[in-house]
Amino acid sequence: MIWKFSFFKKKKVNQEIQSFIKAAFGYSPNDTAVYEQALRHSSAATRIKPGLKNSNERLEFLGDAVLDAIVAHYLYNKYPMLPEGELTKMKSKVVRRENLNMVGYTLKIHELLHLNLGRQEMHDSIVGNALEAMIGAVYLDKGYNVTRDIVLRLLKQHGLDTKVHDDLDYKSKLHEWSQKNKRIIEFRVLAHKNEGGTSFYKVMLLIDGVESGTGEGTSKKTAEQKAAKIACENLLP
Repeated sequence: MIWKFSFFKKKKVNQEIQSFIKAAFGYSPNDTAVYEQALRHSSAATRIKPGLKNSNERLEFLGDAVLDAIVAHYLYNKYPMLPEGELTKMKSKVVRRENLNMVGYTLKIHELLHLNLGRQEMHDSIVGNALEAMIGAVYLDKGYNVTRDIVLRLLKQHGLDTKVHDDLDYKSKLHEWSQKNKRIIEFRVLAHKNEGGTSFYKVMLLIDGVESGTGEGTSKKTAEQKAAKIACENLLP
């Protein structure tokens, strides 16, 4: 009798990264190698093939594409009446670098990054890029559906639905409408105060002298946009 034995190499698990993924994403990976790569900046990478390093850059490329697809699909379903141009503007504001940097810092990705910058300071974009690489790693490890749920949960925790509304330029839309229909619009400041170094504005929008919406915010521009949003929702299809 011939006995055959199969030996499987046990996957190496980085306990620190495994704990991080459990806390940030809600699951435990079996193999943390792809996540270790996602957290390895090019400054700390080694060359594995001519022209190729084991940094997080390829995962960042993949994660960026997956993130775009997730946000685009979400906006497509949520706003069925908006044209392509408006959806594109909304998506670009959601996935802009500042937002990704903020989410990355909130998750404390910067504390796990493998860097070798010398005397150079770590730019915020390195954290945002690492977040995209982590999204790529989640996608490879768990597939699209799990990645989609995780990404949308994180973005919503950081004001996804609020950001897309604020990013629409309602004032411009209203000005276009008023010029086309020969109407007169006016923004009037009802209140302005400063408390503890923070400004507060309340603005009224008038169309042909008739109140058509009010808005409040920490800047005059924000308050005007909110007032214009109310008017647009009532006037524009």
